[in-house]
This record gives sequence, structure tokens and C-alpha cells, in this order.
Amino acid sequence: MNAKHLTLSAAAVYLTGLLVGYCMDSDFDFSLSEAKPPVAMMADSKSKLFCSIAGNNISVALINIGGGFSLGAISLLNTFYNGVVLGYALSVAGDNFSSILIIRHLLPHAIEIVAIILSCSLGFYLGLYLFKQFMLGTGCVFEYQKFLVQTGIALIILLFAAVLEVYVSFSG
Repeated sequence: MNAKHLTLSAAAVYLTGLLVGYCMDSDFDFSLSEAKPPVAMMADSKSKLFCSIAGNNISVALINIGGGFSLGAISLLNTFYNGVVLGYALSVAGDNFSSILIIRHLLPHAIEIVAIILSCSLGFYLGLYLFKQFMLGTGCVFEYQKFLVQTGIALIILLFAAVLEVYVSFSG
């Protein structure tokens, strides 16, 4: 499986979403002196917070990978949407908070980007395989082992990202 082109395509989709989100007009005005995580999240135990974040992160990756059954369309839309959300968050945060505060709270999310792009490229790979196999009728080979290893890597990255978010982003 040569995933180079698929990964570059997934990265381009994410970055396009990031730029769209960043350029969206934001009318939010925060009067807080510094960003605080929602009170409900702070009240949760670290393990409950980890499970919530990890569950959300993993669901994004599984949607991207399963999006291959839509020939990659769902993977593309989900990855673009995640880029838009981060771009918009950066835009709003940049207008209202210091760079140090933004970096401290959003940097742990950066590792998620790698896993989102990887899971999107896996969705593209699955979609491309299905297209070639069933639409074009070519006898292409699906590389199950590499696909499963890369899926596992994406999920491990997302679990690590959840640990960083709980112990860095939400550490007061």
C-alpha cells in the first residue's frame, strides 16, 4: 500500500478546512482574562474525562476509516469539518487570548491532526480499493496487514492525545 498520495490528499483536505474555519467571521467576544475549560468538564474525574475525550477522538477516526465504504466521501467531509472546527477555534482564540495561552490549550490537540489525517487516508484507501474492485472490476489486492497496523497506529495516537488533553489542556 503506497499511502503517500492518499495521505497528502487527506492533509490537503484538512488544511483546506483549517483555512476555511480560520477565515470565517467570528463575532465572539470573551471577557475572561484566561480560557478555562467548561466547569462540567473540570468537575469530572480524570479517568472519566479521558474516556470521554478518547471516545470522541476514536469515533472521528472510525468514521474516517469507515467512510471508505462511501468511496471516501464521508472521510473527506469529516476531515474537512474537523479542520474547519480547529481553524475557527484558532481564529476566535487568536482574537481573544494570548499566544501562550492558545498554545498551552490547543497544542495537545495537534497530535490528533496526525491521526485524523492518517485515518482519512485509510478511508481513502478503502474507498479506492472498493472503487477499483467493484466499479472498474480490476483485480487489485487489499493489503489487510498494513491497513490494520496503520489503523492501530492511528488509534494509539488518539489515546495518547487524550492523555495529553486531560493532563495538559485541562490542567488548570
